Amino acid sequence: MRIYKYSILIILLAMSTTTLLAQKDRKITFVGGARSLLFNNQLSVSDTVPDTTSAKKNNGGYAIIDLGININPNKNTEIMGMFRIRNEYGGFWGAGVQFDVRQLWVKGIIANSVRYQIGDLNLKQSEFSLYNHHADQIDSMPEVFKLQQNIVNYDKFYLNNHTWRMQGANVDFGLTFNKFIEEINFNTFIARINATNFASTPDRLMAGTSIHIIQSKNIQLGYNYSSVFDVKGTIADNNVFNNTINTFELKLNKNLGNQNININTEVGTSNYNYSADTLAPKLNDYFIHSLATLNFTKIQLKASVGYLNVGPEFRSIGAQSKDVDYTATPNNFNRITNNQYIRPINLLDLISNDNIYSRTISSSLMGGSQLYNNAMPYGIATFNRLGMYSKIQYTHASTGIDINAEYYNLREIKGQGSAALTSFNVMKLYAGIPFHKMFGLQKILALHVGTKMEQTSRTSSDALENIDLKTNQITAGIRWEFVKNFELLGGYVIQNSDGNEYTADRDAYTSVTYYTLSTYKMNQQIASVGVRYNFNPKIYLCALYQNSTYTNKIANMADYKINQFGLIYNIIL
Repeated sequence: MRIYKYSILIILLAMSTTTLLAQKDRKITFVGGARSLLFNNQLSVSDTVPDTTSAKKNNGGYAIIDLGININPNKNTEIMGMFRIRNEYGGFWGAGVQFDVRQLWVKGIIANSVRYQIGDLNLKQSEFSLYNHHADQIDSMPEVFKLQQNIVNYDKFYLNNHTWRMQGANVDFGLTFNKFIEEINFNTFIARINATNFASTPDRLMAGTSIHIIQSKNIQLGYNYSSVFDVKGTIADNNVFNNTINTFELKLNKNLGNQNININTEVGTSNYNYSADTLAPKLNDYFIHSLATLNFTKIQLKASVGYLNVGPEFRSIGAQSKDVDYTATPNNFNRITNNQYIRPINLLDLISNDNIYSRTISSSLMGGSQLYNNAMPYGIATFNRLGMYSKIQYTHASTGIDINAEYYNLREIKGQGSAALTSFNVMKLYAGIPFHKMFGLQKILALHVGTKMEQTSRTSSDALENIDLKTNQITAGIRWEFVKNFELLGGYVIQNSDGNEYTADRDAYTSVTYYTLSTYKMNQQIASVGVRYNFNPKIYLCALYQNSTYTNKIANMADYKINQFGLIYNIIL
């Protein structure tokens, strides 16, 4: 009862401050949000022997309140503290209630020139040093699937600028000049990745520095340094790990009549080693990445061509950490069949299951999935890749039509388990058609369609080494405002994977220990329909129904279906 009294007191305090927020020069403001989710799930398993062990139904959900307090003791300092109250449905009289600190940081400006932040940080450098690629999420997702994906992104602090959430200290400042150079910007940070247990796990930190030189609007230079390292002396073992990245960037911009061309080039090196472990490899390699984009401003078209060369021993923990952890167990119907197999991660999990997503970077190389992104599991920073790619983007200003096409032609630099090299071909095409803008309608009516085709192949003199894996994904979605503020949302995703591929099993040093053959003849589908009422752009109530199926005719795993009905009430302040 005491917990509830305190909770009610805090909520009333937050509500009482709404009038204060409209007044000027207040030193304390309240921010945050609230959410309520309620789901009913049903599982259906198709097996040769009827599944009498697994639970076939479950109900779940929760209510949360995020209450943050912004304190401005002076004009140059801001303090932010946010805690979360979470109550699982089914708990009462204080049972199932959790109190967590969600955010805590202090930031400010020193001498009107140096900015700093201590505590929780959102950090990003280049695509090869520190970057959250979101490589496995569904590209250009229909609006109905964003309802749950956005919740995952909010809870995991995935921002639109590809940052990672870390804890530490960050400092940045800039210098301006009258001649030759417009400005130079400096940023440096240090964050803790792993805390020591004073026995076998040392403190592991990440430090980085970025320097960006703006010579003019036409020429920019950049340097990025990042290092993940163990702190010597935090445990008795003197063997310490280090992964250091150095990159250099060049950005050129030039107007050519009515067109504009941008050339972005980045090159760099990596070093990966253990100081005293004679069994650990010392990996040193480099990468080259260049992208040229021609902007046809008159016809609102962008065309790009890129070159990629990332060495087979290039290692960058900050850029090769994945948001999806495929070793995690799904939190909904995690075991199925009488044998209690761990249920494979499916499209529904990728969209809505926050249990499989990582909040911050991993301290070691994470594994990928051959089903969702075999060509570039670590985004553009995937090691052992060489080739070209191209992109075309058309966006019409008045009608809002948006069309994107991408094509990647890549191959391995060094064979994996074979002298023959594996090649990768990926094609993506997405189109968004807002009929309400095209025809001047008062209410929203928009259609989204997309496709992604990926092929992995290898031909060797030894037939056992041959690889041929094809994955095709098709997405479609609709958003229709049939009554003011009421929207009908629908979406459908189908994915087929057919063929074989070898999975590289790696040890703690990222070295391959074995290759496991995986064979697929798989079909996945997810259909979703929902009705949403928008109180305003940041508050909505939605009823949602989803049906997902998972079928693999070759693997020793039963097929299954999951039906889900849910209610979502979301508030972002």
